[in-house]
Amino acid sequence: MAITWNETVQVSEAGQHWMEHRSTVYALLIDFLGNRPSFSLIADWSRDSRMKRVAEQYEAAGKIMNYLGGRSPEELWRIYQAESAAYDLLLQQFQPRQATQSHYVDEGCPQDVAECYATEGIAFNKLQGETDDHIAVELEFMTLLHDRMLDHSSDEHNMRYWMMVQESFLQEHLLRWTPSLCRDVRLSTNSPLYQGLANLLDEFLVQDVHMLRTWMGSYDRPASSKHEELRTPLSILA
Repeated sequence: MAITWNETVQVSEAGQHWMEHRSTVYALLIDFLGNRPSFSLIADWSRDSRMKRVAEQYEAAGKIMNYLGGRSPEELWRIYQAESAAYDLLLQQFQPRQATQSHYVDEGCPQDVAECYATEGIAFNKLQGETDDHIAVELEFMTLLHDRMLDHSSDEHNMRYWMMVQESFLQEHLLRWTPSLCRDVRLSTNSPLYQGLANLLDEFLVQDVHMLRTWMGSYDRPASSKHEELRTPLSILA
């Protein structure tokens, strides 16, 4: 999707890259945290041209790219076999515990999460019986909010609204429990892919909420200071 920015905000190169590539990171996380990896899924991500730019922003994404990229079909098949087995083992080790917010946070879910979806007119068709607070469903909600924000990129009021909804959901939901989930994944597997995904989830969500706050704050500052605010390097926002 092409992005046409309102002149109210002068977008820095770092901010532009974050905005353009965050949907790729969410898609990568959703694909592997919400599904058993298939050979076609691994092959698709191994040659996805977007990964190179994402790897420039996130160290964990770079490690995933190095693991999957530039492989022969035979090597990808071996990776598929190893990672599908790692996924099955993770499911066994996490039973009956699930990758859900309600496992890690006592109050406020999944009912509150479902209310967030309903407020924005979003309902999910959960074909595998996931709960509303499953990690893949919460991440999918963020991608839908991101798309709506881009749809309103020329409207300052609506752009800021969708940023606020995303910042609130990250702060009140995803960031409350995903650090614990990532810790448990790292302790439960030696898989290069799932170790990398856990590190990426940790790294990315912290930077994502900081960038949203930085961007929203630019609307409230004089024009002369907006560009400098958005020049803040991603590496010091974590």
